[in-house]
Amino acid sequence: MMAFVQAPLFYYYTYGFFKLILLIPYSLTGLILSVILLKSIIRHKTTNTLYHIIGLIIGVIIGFPTSFRQDLIEHLDWKLRLAERNKIVNDVKNGILRPDSGGRCVLLGNYFPPISNDGNEITVSKDNGGYLEIEFNIDRGFLDHYSSLVYTDREQTPPYKNNHTVTILDAHWYTVHY
Repeated sequence: MMAFVQAPLFYYYTYGFFKLILLIPYSLTGLILSVILLKSIIRHKTTNTLYHIIGLIIGVIIGFPTSFRQDLIEHLDWKLRLAERNKIVNDVKNGILRPDSGGRCVLLGNYFPPISNDGNEITVSKDNGGYLEIEFNIDRGFLDHYSSLVYTDREQTPPYKNNHTVTILDAHWYTVHY
């Protein structure tokens, strides 16, 4: 159960230092429960069914990789929710969604899980060339890390500083890790 819950929990509902604080007890709980289950399987070899053993193996196979592969969840989120994000972009372009004076726009729709992590807020801005740029948060980070899915009207990769990692996802769509 923990293996299926951990990736969405940490991807959608935690960020920065809070993620680090929550990861420690979550990992310890998973480790303790796994050790107890493994001891039970070893101790009661005759009463274990194939169902118990397969359940343990599936839990480890799914749980372990998702602990360290946020980019896998990020990619699935991108692919499965592209239509929702394109609708939001169109709503911004058509003036249905209007950002406040700071460029923030809180999405009030029924987005479960959140379409933009940490509060369902997007950032809308225009660069020096007048190109629209919309950021959907992936991870707001703690001190110096920040990640987002970015839509831009530009035809080419947006110009970012050297300390940014830009990955092209599709025409007008990028991930930017600050």
